[in-house]
Amino acid sequence: MDAYMEHLVKKNAEPKDTALKVGCIVVFALLTVVAFFFVPALSILVGLGLAMAYRYLIYPLTDVEYEYLYCDKQITVSKIMAKERRKDLETFDLDKMEILAPANSYRLGEYKNRQLTEVNYWSMDKSKEEPPYAMIYEGGRKILLDLPKDFVKIVQNNAPRKVFFD
Repeated sequence: MDAYMEHLVKKNAEPKDTALKVGCIVVFALLTVVAFFFVPALSILVGLGLAMAYRYLIYPLTDVEYEYLYCDKQITVSKIMAKERRKDLETFDLDKMEILAPANSYRLGEYKNRQLTEVNYWSMDKSKEEPPYAMIYEGGRKILLDLPKDFVKIVQNNAPRKVFFD
């Protein structure tokens, strides 16, 4: 019987996300005020339309959570937007994984000179004591994941020579 574990982590808002939210709200407020002066009867419709556009188009892009799921020797990463929409991003097979170690581990030293495509699936929370885990996958990709120790321990049980904690 194989292990199963899931972990959910909220992505911290980047400065560009905050700027996008504030900028949209300011623009929408200005457009509503302008509509009120030129066509007062339509200003409510313009305001509601812009608020709905923000709610369904902009807000989901800035409120993101990542879900990591381990099952059947696979790690699946999903993106949850605004706690409503889920999108499966990728599934990683442990047989194709070269190494999983903390991003600051000395074990990743031999991969520094390679041309790796970096994929970022971590929370961007730099206040944590633990660094994100870096997975080298199929030789050409470096995936950053925000995994807890117990999640990594389960992965290590199925791929002991590829997973490290240091």
